[in-house]
Amino acid sequence: MPSRATRVPLLSNSPGTERFLTVYRFGKAGARPKAYLQAAIHANELPGVMALHYLLPMLEAADKAGQIQGEIIVVPTANPVGMSQHLYANHLGRYDFNLRENYNRNYLDIGDQVAAQVEGKLGKNEAKNVEIVRKAMVKAVESFAAPNEPQFLKKTLMAMSVDADYVLDLHCDAHAALHLFAGASHADAVADLSAQIGSQATTVGRPDAIPQVMSFSACNIAPWLKLAKAYPDAALPKTSFSVTIEYRGQADVSHALGKSDGTALFKFLQRRGVIGGDPGALPKPKCKITPAWGMDVAYAPRAGMLVYLKDRGVKVKAGETVCEIIDPLDPFARDCRLPIKATATGVLFSRRRDGQLTFPGQVVFRMACEKELPHRVGRPGTDD
Repeated sequence: MPSRATRVPLLSNSPGTERFLTVYRFGKAGARPKAYLQAAIHANELPGVMALHYLLPMLEAADKAGQIQGEIIVVPTANPVGMSQHLYANHLGRYDFNLRENYNRNYLDIGDQVAAQVEGKLGKNEAKNVEIVRKAMVKAVESFAAPNEPQFLKKTLMAMSVDADYVLDLHCDAHAALHLFAGASHADAVADLSAQIGSQATTVGRPDAIPQVMSFSACNIAPWLKLAKAYPDAALPKTSFSVTIEYRGQADVSHALGKSDGTALFKFLQRRGVIGGDPGALPKPKCKITPAWGMDVAYAPRAGMLVYLKDRGVKVKAGETVCEIIDPLDPFARDCRLPIKATATGVLFSRRRDGQLTFPGQVVFRMACEKELPHRVGRPGTDD
């Protein structure tokens, strides 16, 4: 293991055991721009781990060549607790077994604390203000007394990311096209990233909407949005760049995809000035950027077997049947096959696998639509 890799200890849940994160650092500590990348906070989502498997040697070579302009922190597997969660030979890793808490929820909401810390300290110089705020953010996170194992893990990850210029959280879905959730982030950088990684659906939240669900991506955005409301006249950026990349489905792990995805991440970091060198021409975008509240999310009204009529990544028109929920007990019933239809026209980017059993209330598909949908306003963009 290269000397730049460090072990960051975590809180252990039982005597005689230990947990730690493996963290890679490139460039010079404190240099700007700072980028933070992590994968597998939901420990059974491994396509992002494969992307970082290929990215890390590229960063190592770039660092040796003196091409790292800023600071880069990479956590290739962000959840060692979830990595150990197997039940009857099935790897889970999405929820903490003891507290039943989603590893990508309930991160620290430090916005009000930071706003209080910087009161009377912000002036006309945006660069100085940003430096003051970032120090206050790190202090707020580090002062938190984490009461349990999952909260200690979340605190540790957040302490490394909250002052970064670019935060990329790598996930995957059950069975999906490559897509990107950007929150309220910088439009130009989102467009660059979307095109560079080949995203087939990219959704962006309202620029002033403070996240209601404190995911890892949201915890890095929310403090800036709260500061903008607390100090509307201060010279501050309205938000930070913190996104979630969904690398297709859980089964989409291969050397070809990993190399392609890792290379795309490297080129994005070049485009944003974190790494020197020429990334080449930006690929043609594969999708339009759509509003988060334009996401059509379908929920199963009953239990049954899922069969899809539309594949991931295709455009679906309003009123078309995306999937059917089949009653496995009675093929003679009139409603044996219950069609689930799209309520708006858009790109089907997330679905489950054919043949899975669903239950009432479960998300069965998501679509990216160009216009905001009235029935989506006020509802979260993703399920738990």
